Amino acid sequence: MRILFLIFLLWVNTVFADSDIDAINKILNRSELSKGNYSLYIKNISKREKIFSYNEQKAFNPASVMKLVSTYAGLQLLGPQYQWKTEVLYKGNIKNKHLYGDLIIKGYGDPTLTYADFSEIIEKVQQKGIKYIHGNIIIDESFFGELKNQDLIDDKKYRAYNVNPKSFVVNENTINFNFSISNEKINIQTFPEIPTLKVINHLKLTDQDCNEWKDTLGYEVETKSNVSEIRFNGSFDKACESKDINLSILSANRLSKDLFEKIWKIHGGVIEGEFKNTYQNFTDTHKIYEHQSKPLSLVVRDINKYSQNLIARNLLLTMLAENNGNPITENEAGRFTKESLMKEKLKLDSLEMDNGAGLSRNAKINAGDLGFLLEKAYSNLYMPEFISSLPNIGIDGTLKNRGKKLSVAKHAYLKTGSIQSVSAIAGYIFDKNNDVKIFVFMANDPKANESSKIQDDLIEWTYLN
Repeated sequence: MRILFLIFLLWVNTVFADSDIDAINKILNRSELSKGNYSLYIKNISKREKIFSYNEQKAFNPASVMKLVSTYAGLQLLGPQYQWKTEVLYKGNIKNKHLYGDLIIKGYGDPTLTYADFSEIIEKVQQKGIKYIHGNIIIDESFFGELKNQDLIDDKKYRAYNVNPKSFVVNENTINFNFSISNEKINIQTFPEIPTLKVINHLKLTDQDCNEWKDTLGYEVETKSNVSEIRFNGSFDKACESKDINLSILSANRLSKDLFEKIWKIHGGVIEGEFKNTYQNFTDTHKIYEHQSKPLSLVVRDINKYSQNLIARNLLLTMLAENNGNPITENEAGRFTKESLMKEKLKLDSLEMDNGAGLSRNAKINAGDLGFLLEKAYSNLYMPEFISSLPNIGIDGTLKNRGKKLSVAKHAYLKTGSIQSVSAIAGYIFDKNNDVKIFVFMANDPKANESSKIQDDLIEWTYLN
C-alpha cells in the first residue's frame, strides 16, 4: 500500500506540473514574439521548486533590469551605509574672508548631488570664512579620471537618461522645464534658473489629448559665446495642464560653472579667477568642508523604483574606484563587478555589463543567472534594502500605474526594463499561498515593446498558482 501511495503522489505532482506548463504555454502562445526571442524563468524559492523555464541559458539584453545586478553588487561591495562625499579644499591662504589661492571642489562620484545640496555647500564654505577668491575655481575629477563617453542609446541626446557619468555632477546635469497653461497661453519655467540660458517658446496649443506629450515637443539648442538658447517648437495640449521634463542641454562643466557663479554671488561672494577642470589629484591642500550623500540603502530605491540611469552608472564606477581601479572605464567597472560577485559564488557566466544602468545594446545576461542572483539576494543580509528598492506593482515607481486591477497588485516587487526592441521584467512575487517566487522575463524581439500584456498575464498566473 505504501508503494502505491508514493506512486499516486508522483502521479499527482506530474499532472500538476504538466498542467502548469500547459497554462503558461497557453499564455505565451498568445504573444507575437518569435519563439527564440524571449526567455522565462519561474521558481518557487519557498519550496525550492522550479516551476517553468524557457531559454533559461540563452543570454538576452535585459535593458534596465541590469540595475538589479548593479544595486545588489553595490550593497555587497560598498554596504548599505555607504555615502558619496564631495570635498571643498583650498590652496593658499585665507585672510579676512579673502582666499589668496585656488578653491578646489573634489567630486567622488556623487550622482545624487542636487542644486539644493550645491547651494548648501557654497553657503557653508562662505560661513567658514571665504567670500573673495583671488585664484581659480578648480573641479577635481581625479576619482574616476577622464571617462570616454559611450554612444547614446538613441538620437535623443538631450534627454536625462542619456547623461554620461562623471566624478562631479550637479542636478544629474539637467535643467527642469515646466510647461503650464494660463489664459490660453503656454508658459515655460526653468529650474534652476541659469542667467546664461535663454528660452524661446514657439509651442502651439492643441486641443486633442495628452498621450505621448513628450514626443510632440520639439527643441533645438544653440550656443553663441557664453549664452545658450533653447527653442521649443511643436505642440502642447490643453489636456496636459502642467508637465515637466528634465533636459541636459549644457555640458556638465558649463552647468556646474554657471550654478557656482550664480550661488556664490547670491551670497555676496566675488570671484577673480577662472573655472578649470582637472583629472589630476592635488596635494598640499586644506579641507574646508565635506558634503555627504544620503546612504546607499536609500539611493538604491531611486535607482530601481524610478530607473535612474546616471545614478546606476556612477554606482558601478564607484565600486571600482573605491577598490583602487584607476584609470577607469565603464567596461572595466562591469568586469570588476562580475568578478567580485563570482568570487562570492554567484553564477554569472552569461553576464556582459558595460554600464550599470543597462543602457546599452551590448549588455547580456541569461534568465537562469539572473534568477540565481535574485534567489541569493533573498537569503542575503541586505535582503530588506534590496527588495524594498524594487517597484511594487500597482503601488509605486515605474509600476505605479500597472496591474492595479490584477490580484497580484501590491504582492510583487519587480524591476522593468525597456529600450527599442527590448522588454524585460524580473523580481519577486509573494503569491496567494504565501510562497515566494522568482520571476524573470526577457524579450529581444521587434515586438518586444508590445509584450506587457503577456508579462502581466504571466505574473498574475504566478501569483494565483
